[in-house]
Amino acid sequence: MIYFFTPYSFDFKLLDAISGCMDLLQPDDWAVIMDGDTMFLQPDFGHQIQRHIEAHPEAGLFTCFASRCHYSIQRIIGVDPFNDSILYHKDVANDKMSAFAGDSVESIAKLRAPMVIRKSTWDRVLPNLQKKTSGKLILGVDTKISKAILEIGLDHNFVS
Repeated sequence: MIYFFTPYSFDFKLLDAISGCMDLLQPDDWAVIMDGDTMFLQPDFGHQIQRHIEAHPEAGLFTCFASRCHYSIQRIIGVDPFNDSILYHKDVANDKMSAFAGDSVESIAKLRAPMVIRKSTWDRVLPNLQKKTSGKLILGVDTKISKAILEIGLDHNFVS
């Protein structure tokens, strides 16, 4: 099963908020973890995510490019992240979907913000995350999760 969450923490402990969502899942379930400013620009986004999970069941995590992101490593090359037209960004999404026929996945070894994570993967990295973030108010949770996954040698798949 795939669940969609937008965790939020009033005390800035986003890891705890994400953990609360993940606690609701079974080991083979997947969670789509979204920031408050996440926007899917294609109506079948859930089906696209499901296709990638089914095509790559060995993956523990999926991440993706974004057209409006301040982290250059996650931006699509040649796209204007400061363009404020939603139609511009929808065109970018449509172009990428057409170019890759919706099936472009590669294993990566770089830090990326996780988007879709398997509950069993979360369970494996959580103890390490809790140790590293104990008592800290962290805003860069995405990077911490990504780094923890890479540190224990799990597959990190990137959907373009």
